[in-house]
Amino acid sequence: MLDLTERTLTGRIPAPYGTEEIAVSPDGRRAYAAGMALHHRTPDGSAPPPPTLLVVDTATHEVVAREPLAAPGCPVHVAADGRVLVGLAPTDATGVPQDGRLTVLAADGLAPLAGAPVGRAPITIRTTPDGTRAFVAGLRSGTVHVVDPADGS
Repeated sequence: MLDLTERTLTGRIPAPYGTEEIAVSPDGRRAYAAGMALHHRTPDGSAPPPPTLLVVDTATHEVVAREPLAAPGCPVHVAADGRVLVGLAPTDATGVPQDGRLTVLAADGLAPLAGAPVGRAPITIRTTPDGTRAFVAGLRSGTVHVVDPADGS
């Protein structure tokens, strides 16, 4: 965590196995980071914990929730209405990227609302100001998918 006024580091929040993007809710109360967990092993050689979406209270800098994800997440984006969009980046057993998936979660409670197939290795998500379209860039597929986050079409 950085204090932008003082330009000082004020704390750290562990994100096991790394994260790609961090998104903040429109009201500034929550930050979201998707745990990658791509082909990492624990020191004893076992599989990493399942991929999760970390939900951080920005006032306390505490992780207040860990939402399970169906596959490692990479980009996270929060639409103007607070919906949380996560790009899932599954790989096969050898680490080769498979087709990704956009998951749309409710602003309150993070219930799944919609999903859509997207290109391999989704790396960036953006939405229009009115939230009617999401744009998902697939790094390994060289594509941009345009998705209606209301229904996944």
